[in-house]
Amino acid sequence: MDRREFLEKAGKASGALLLSSIAGKAIAGEMEQGAMELWSSGSFLQDCVDVSNEARGIIKAKIDGVWGDYNTAELPEKFLEWNLTARIEVLDNILGMITGQGGAPPSLAGPHNAAMATRGARRNDSILTINNAFKGMGLCPKREIIAEKIEFMQTHMDGSMPEKINYLKDLYATPDNFDLTKMVSLELYSTPTFETHTFINLMKDPVTSLVFLDSKSYEVRGIGQLVDAEDASCGEYATQIVTYTNLAHSFFHGEFPRLFPGILVHILETFDNTPGTGRGILVTD
Repeated sequence: MDRREFLEKAGKASGALLLSSIAGKAIAGEMEQGAMELWSSGSFLQDCVDVSNEARGIIKAKIDGVWGDYNTAELPEKFLEWNLTARIEVLDNILGMITGQGGAPPSLAGPHNAAMATRGARRNDSILTINNAFKGMGLCPKREIIAEKIEFMQTHMDGSMPEKINYLKDLYATPDNFDLTKMVSLELYSTPTFETHTFINLMKDPVTSLVFLDSKSYEVRGIGQLVDAEDASCGEYATQIVTYTNLAHSFFHGEFPRLFPGILVHILETFDNTPGTGRGILVTD
């Protein structure tokens, strides 16, 4: 039975109420998945990325069906300056609203939200493999300090919002806190019964492009590693990054019932897409 036949029969059988509840869930299970089974006992294993040499700056990835070694690159200085400055400005605005001292609500533009493009596998609700979705993107504390940052957030989760904001401002005030070869997001929605197209694509072909839009615009290209925070095979540092990112998410938005998988983007190239000045030129510092 295809999707149209299902909707017609469900509508005739029990009307709009059924469509908005039972039928909606059934469609999500059938249509919002890929053709391949990607889960086993509630877990997934991405077999197209090998990060065994990540600490040496080498990511092995299977792209277009061919394995290759890819050298990671650091985010350029001018990207980092824009990103950190804009993050601190957003936090200052939020702090101003909380304390009654003014400030504007966060914009959807800026350093936190990136349009993430992926391709490679078709989901059942589409005839194409290409996908683009906005993701909250974070920076990754260096491996030397990440355990300390995790411990701090765990012990200060019940602190006041101004205290949390000031902690994040202090973190962003020091560029040397971050591993500039990586950015990270959380895969909030994929489960064995519902798969985002981003997830399906990265499981098949891990290449990705991130586009940030603000007064400046940048494109960051890299290898997207899907990481389960409880899967040691993903690498200790990768699981620490995803644990940290989950904590930062809860630290700011309130506690969540589970650890979400992460998308760890290993940076290969950065382009300046700023209209008139950048025009898509590779940034090499």
